[in-house]
Amino acid sequence: MTLSKYFHEKLYKNLFEKTWPLWLGGILIAFLNILMFLYLMPLGGIYPAIADWGIWIYRLAGLNITPPWGTLTPPHLSIISILNFGLIFGTLISALLSRQFKLRKDSTAGYIQGFAGGALMGIGSFLVGACIFGGFYSSIMSLSLSGLYMMTGLLTGAFFGGKLMIWQAFREADKMEFTELVDLKTVPEIKVKRVINYPLIGLFVTIILVITASVYFLTGKNVLGGILLFGAAFGIVFQRSSFCISAGFREAFTTKHNEPMRILLLSLMIGTLGFTIIKANGFRPADMFILPAGLHSIIGGAIFGFGMVITGG
Repeated sequence: MTLSKYFHEKLYKNLFEKTWPLWLGGILIAFLNILMFLYLMPLGGIYPAIADWGIWIYRLAGLNITPPWGTLTPPHLSIISILNFGLIFGTLISALLSRQFKLRKDSTAGYIQGFAGGALMGIGSFLVGACIFGGFYSSIMSLSLSGLYMMTGLLTGAFFGGKLMIWQAFREADKMEFTELVDLKTVPEIKVKRVINYPLIGLFVTIILVITASVYFLTGKNVLGGILLFGAAFGIVFQRSSFCISAGFREAFTTKHNEPMRILLLSLMIGTLGFTIIKANGFRPADMFILPAGLHSIIGGAIFGFGMVITGG
């Protein structure tokens, strides 16, 4: 067996042609979060980064808006933005290498619902002060009461969002009509589309990622380079295992399939144990990533939970 064939059969196929088990994704995400907590900080900051990007767009349009949290850091020097860029890089690379990259279209109603769900998630994040990763996932691992508060809200929002999704599903089913079999001769000939070598594009994007991280390391910005690679690792695991926090809440109220929630709880248990050991040994302050808890956490979580379910993720 040649080296290239061995690489394809033993490594590439196992990593990118086979779907990773959901439980493996949950465990890997927990351990990655523990390692990144040791490195600098836990997973979080999706909401602040998007807010920063929005302010930069406003400024490009001539509107001088100042962020409420202080000085606006350029995206290429912002730790939170770099983490998000890494997530996008990793998810894109994984989708390309596994030949699962595709631009999908939706109906007008689907786009409107997606926009509405995204807006609700933004409002919920603003009220909580963090997104679902920082306000729920990493907060619970940090033993922050705010994480449990947000979880209560997420359960409430996911319940009503699930009811809406079930109603929509039954409504669409009622509209469906069974028609007679068509004559195959009348079916238009399907044109064969040109096959795109997605793995090759994925390899090219991977090289760009490595070069970008190397530039950060070589210019003394080691923290940014490391966070970029951590974000890419998270993105790859999310894409390959389909580990999704939203699915854990959604499926519990729609399909009654509780495996995603069980895996989510397992991931939280592993992460909480790891975070506790790190704090107990003084590697990180005991109050690190302890967010304010209150009614705003529950209300924000409920709005976010409803939005994430109707959006689909």
